[in-house]
Parts: sequence; structure tokens; C-alpha cells
Amino acid sequence: MRESNGDYLPRPKEAELYYLKTPNRFLPVTHKIDFLPVTQLLEDEETCKTIWELLSCQFKTRSKFLTIWQSVRFVTVQGRGADLAGFLFVSAPLNWQIDYVVVSPARRHEGIAAALVNETLNQAFTRKVPYVMLTSREGLRPLYEKACGFSVVGGTGNLGGTRNHGKIGDHAVCLPVSEAV
Repeated sequence: MRESNGDYLPRPKEAELYYLKTPNRFLPVTHKIDFLPVTQLLEDEETCKTIWELLSCQFKTRSKFLTIWQSVRFVTVQGRGADLAGFLFVSAPLNWQIDYVVVSPARRHEGIAAALVNETLNQAFTRKVPYVMLTSREGLRPLYEKACGFSVVGGTGNLGGTRNHGKIGDHAVCLPVSEAV
């Protein structure tokens, strides 16, 4: 959209959603997925290099990466080395936080992100992790809610398809409209 002088208007920032999932059963995983301790990943130089390249071209959040890296205990991957199609990090003090769900642009829309998340949830179920959380942009709701079974518990910005149910700090607490009625 443009202003009357021809300049482009800034795009409104997409809402960010906070999700929780209590692992309570095994979920289908449609791709071969490996769930690795971070120490095992660090022994694979080629995969580490590919992860860094994917992170660098898709995110401008180096400071966030450096902040979360000290808590990362596991990495879920599809492929290795130059054949790495996607990955995610699991920060795991007690409950698990999924960070950086990344799929190579050439391999998008193949179900890899859902397979990575669902295998991570299966690992959490096996290890009796009380709950798994993640944050994502609103545009990924179909992936996290429908394909992986997460529930929105809060968010920032204008949350489409949710009803505001109060606030936690500066964040709206929301439920999907179908559950709020």
C-alpha cells in the first residue's frame, strides 16, 4: 500500500503468538527425523555450517540466537550436512521451549516443519516433559494448532481469530474463538 506521495507505507507487524502443548500421546511423523543431543550435533561440522547458513539468511536475530544457545540441549533435524532440509532447537531446563523451526526454502510445503515439531513432542512425551512451549508469528497458526496440536495462550499485537481474555504483563491472553465460546 502507498501513501498519496507514492511512498510505501510500512507493513503492520504481524502478531506474535505464545503456544503451549502438554505431550500426551505419540503424534504421526511423516519424514525421517533425528533427535540429537546438542553435543552430538557439534561433532558434525558440515551440519553446523548448514544450520548457520540457514539461520543467517532467514533471521536477523543474532542476539536472540546467542541468548538461547546456552540453554539448547537438543536439536531435531531432517537430513544432515548439505542435505539438511530443516531443524529446530530445544531449550530444556525442565519444560521445553522450541526455538528456530527452520526449513530450507527449497523444501517448504513438504510437511517437514510439522514432522520436526511432532518428533520433538514425541521425544517430550517419552521423557515425561510437563509441557512444551514456543512463540511464532500468527501466520503459522495452521501448522502449530492444526498439525501439531498446540494451543494459543497469549500474544502481542492484533490477534486475528482469537478473543482477548485479559493480560499477563504486556501480553494479551487469548484463546481460539472456537474454544472461547
